[in-house]
Amino acid sequence: MDSCWVNFFNPSELAKELGLPDNEEILMIMDLGYKEDGFKPLPNHEDRKPLSETVTYM
Repeated sequence: MDSCWVNFFNPSELAKELGLPDNEEILMIMDLGYKEDGFKPLPNHEDRKPLSETVTYM
């Protein structure tokens, strides 16, 4: 079984479709299934920015 995080969606629209109460918020969704034979991630899948570009210490 494979999975994939999905973070490009409208949380308000999805919450409405799922009938969630106002005090609940959707942060991420994850689909589950089986990948197609021969599927490979995009070439930049393993690329990471240096922490200095994404983290600030205070």
